[in-house]
Amino acid sequence: MIIGAIAFYAPHYLVYTHKPVKSDSIVLFLGSKFTPRKEEAFKLIEDGYARYLIIPAYGKVSDAGLFTGQPGEPKLRPDTAKARGGAASALQYPKYFEDTHIEVLEAKKMIDKAGFKSAIFVSSPYHMRRISIIAKQVFGTNDYQLTFVPSRFEEYKGGLWFLNGRDLKFVTGEYLKIAWFMVYRFFPQNNYR
Repeated sequence: MIIGAIAFYAPHYLVYTHKPVKSDSIVLFLGSKFTPRKEEAFKLIEDGYARYLIIPAYGKVSDAGLFTGQPGEPKLRPDTAKARGGAASALQYPKYFEDTHIEVLEAKKMIDKAGFKSAIFVSSPYHMRRISIIAKQVFGTNDYQLTFVPSRFEEYKGGLWFLNGRDLKFVTGEYLKIAWFMVYRFFPQNNYR
């Protein structure tokens, strides 16, 4: 009975979410389902929650004034390639760091450089718990206002998720990545913040 309940609710734990609040920036994470994540980030900008979009994997901080397109069809103007920042180099981090951890570390550098104190983190629903765990470790708890908003444009499946091979792989993978982060964050040479 207990194992069944844990299996049934396992994806619900991963979907960590806050109501969006006005912030300095939105941090957008890359992934296999980037379009729904991008749509969420643009919707939050369109709704006035932040003026700046940070894409740490690309080393970009873009002003919302650089966006064009009709509501629901956001597009980056071609000149956003000139946005300030520099692409992250995974080579500067230990090989055992996974991509999300590197993106959070790069986001912090970019947020600090811009002088921001608040950010909305946007990704897929199942990805949000891991992002929040890593972000709280990297950013600390007092100096920043961090908000976590999963994409409403990506389908979230609860219930019998374990009967779908893709969902089973994704949910299991998220738990394994959380467990790995919880282990390696205590490694002696892990002094990245």
